[in-house]
Amino acid sequence: MTATTDVAPTEHTTDDATDSTTPASTDDPTASSEATDSTGTPLSSEYAAVASPVAPRSTKPVTGDNRHPDGLYYASVGEGGDPAPTEGSVVFEVVQLFTGADCTTHFGEEEEEACVNDYGIETDPTAYVEVALDDEFISVVDAATQQSYQISGAELYELILGSLPSPGAPVDFMYSGFGFLVTYEGGDITRLEQWWTP
Repeated sequence: MTATTDVAPTEHTTDDATDSTTPASTDDPTASSEATDSTGTPLSSEYAAVASPVAPRSTKPVTGDNRHPDGLYYASVGEGGDPAPTEGSVVFEVVQLFTGADCTTHFGEEEEEACVNDYGIETDPTAYVEVALDDEFISVVDAATQQSYQISGAELYELILGSLPSPGAPVDFMYSGFGFLVTYEGGDITRLEQWWTP
């Protein structure tokens, strides 16, 4: 499980620079020559098709004291933190998601624009959480086909930095900035599942 760290919001700038990593080599002549990412995960295991997540009527509310009891939350990738996250970590902005009739009930009919496309987010309060991308279940969604694919934390980190997808990604797949349904268990984030939205 992955420990998370609450961070304070800050002014952000986007850094499009990316670092390339070279898979670790081995002197063992009997070792597999299969290409791996920086964590040793075989590239062939990236982008396995998985079921897309189904959004609930509402995710758990975000608390003002930044606690996250077990359950399902909604978050988007932030652009930094104060201090900046460590390498391999990303700051997520956690908010509450409402869908369908629950969205209209929460925001009221006079704020119908808040529920365009049948969903809306409550940004007050917003929590800022630094997440080390490693052993969580992670899936991203193809904007064109709406198909979800499981990837490693290292792959998501590189995609967020602006790198091209690893070999084995679907043809024409490009990372999109959709939000994630985030599962907390025992105080840790265990699942990050990107949710397609119109």
